[in-house]
Amino acid sequence: MQQNLKKLEGSSLYFGLALASFTGLLTGLPVFAQPIIPANDPTGTLVNQNGDRIDISGGKLSGDGRNLFHSFSQFGLDANQTANFLSTPNIHNILGRINGGSPSFINGLLQVLGGQSNLFLLNPYGIVFGSNVQLNIPGSFNASTATGTGFENNNWFDAFGNNDYHNLIGNPNSFAFSTLQPGAIINLGNLAVSPGQNLTLLGGTVVSTGQVSAPQGEIFIAAIPGESLVRLSQAGHLLSLDIQPLNSTSQPLTSLSLPQLITGGTPNNHITGLTVTETGEIQLTGSGIRVENGDVVAKNANAGITTLASLNNLTLVESQISTTDDLNLLAGNTLRGRDSANSPLLLQAGGRLLLQGNQAIDLFAFTHPFSELIAGGDMVLRSANPVGGDTHYRTGGNFRIEQLDGSLGGLFSPYDPVIRANGDVIFNSYSGNSLHIFAGGSVIINNSITISGADTFAGLNDSVTLSDGTLVFIDGITRATVDIRAGTTDVNPVGVTGFGTFNPGVPAPPFPAATSADIVIGSINIDSVASGQVFLTNRYFPDDNLAGNIQVGSINVSPIFSGDGGEVTMDSKGSIIISGTIDTSALLGSGGAITLLAQN
Repeated sequence: MQQNLKKLEGSSLYFGLALASFTGLLTGLPVFAQPIIPANDPTGTLVNQNGDRIDISGGKLSGDGRNLFHSFSQFGLDANQTANFLSTPNIHNILGRINGGSPSFINGLLQVLGGQSNLFLLNPYGIVFGSNVQLNIPGSFNASTATGTGFENNNWFDAFGNNDYHNLIGNPNSFAFSTLQPGAIINLGNLAVSPGQNLTLLGGTVVSTGQVSAPQGEIFIAAIPGESLVRLSQAGHLLSLDIQPLNSTSQPLTSLSLPQLITGGTPNNHITGLTVTETGEIQLTGSGIRVENGDVVAKNANAGITTLASLNNLTLVESQISTTDDLNLLAGNTLRGRDSANSPLLLQAGGRLLLQGNQAIDLFAFTHPFSELIAGGDMVLRSANPVGGDTHYRTGGNFRIEQLDGSLGGLFSPYDPVIRANGDVIFNSYSGNSLHIFAGGSVIINNSITISGADTFAGLNDSVTLSDGTLVFIDGITRATVDIRAGTTDVNPVGVTGFGTFNPGVPAPPFPAATSADIVIGSINIDSVASGQVFLTNRYFPDDNLAGNIQVGSINVSPIFSGDGGEVTMDSKGSIIISGTIDTSALLGSGGAITLLAQN
């Protein structure tokens, strides 16, 4: 089979899965949950129902007594039901497989009683968590559409067929997805684990329009390609993603598509946050953004560490995602972020914030006043192509835009990005409307800055006193503006107000302290009809511990047609080095002012 591989951070992913599996899961969503029925196999699972209480006992133990295995032909809960997995203090992991051919609709309470066990659910045909789902699990929770879970010595808990349970010892360390079309996972409710525990969702497509929470723990949500193997970075924890093709000795299963499997269900063309169109496309309600097979969609998440990794697109619409440590957002294709007038896009990491879209990063989050990307540590935006970054950025460390190979990348924005970093700001180029940068360290833009106009949508205006006492007005709303302030102590602390205050729960990870207040720019061209403005300074509320020069090639603020020429102001605590020309002339008006203030 020909392999089409694309790289995520430390991963190899397949593309090209069919959409039928995910569409079937939505259009065939059952109105009522199916019952919990033990499989007729040697596993020996027992189900005892007393009203809305369902006790699950029996099963098979591993040879070391750490793992308890269950097997079901169907597994579902309605809103009033509780499924109790009965455990003991010696049982570390409870693993349940569902292999009867139907997706699971779980809309009640999942509970573990009698021990501190982790709970793993495997249904290769798909899992839907309804709006009333609840978890009462003392350990971690893992839901997947895998066809098998790996243990020590390459022993497997297979979702189909018989297993040698005695040899399934230790902790789960891998998942196999041997079907061509892995099933989907949808979360419409609130999936929450206890503090310090982990929550993992692995499927061919994963859509969470509800809430996922793992305070002080880790959330890992990933869309997994078919015929692949997911390895755990350490026993019982998905601290990093490692996806590889199954080896040649694997025996992939040929599963039916979900539309074929779900019969007799009443089609439901509008469920919370999702719409199925007449043509069979799946869209996020309100935004109209299409959801494709291999996508990950996440609305709300709160954890110590969160990783969202998609085979195809990672879509964050009106999402509020907060971590006390690192936040990793990874897309094999495009990473998309949107807000609305009623709800912000708010991505907050107490540690490092990484956004990676292998083909594109597409952010538009200016509609709500509190939309912002925040990091207590470094912030990195990574893509093979220039980043579309229409939003505001605030980082306690360094801000960097790079390509997949680590070389510097470009930024473009039809509106007015504002970048605030306590450390250095570094990327290769910028094109778009007015640009504002506040850096506690240096600002390095090796190539060109091209400004096409002002931003009346979400711009910034300010007044600044120069080192000679002159007052300068900065107005990115009405004028095409380049406003760069390096080596400043007035970046503003990490945090937002109004929609809620964000306080990282752990100290930001150490990053190299800023060593200079340099501004280095290849060239600046304000390609605007009206008069523009260039303002470069490292003397705005300066950090006296940092020295810095301003170095730039050519600057052009000459208007395209009528009007006066633009203004250029540089205020440096060191030298000003200009290797090209400064053009503030005007064809039909007066030339603009040039102000150069240098301490050296």
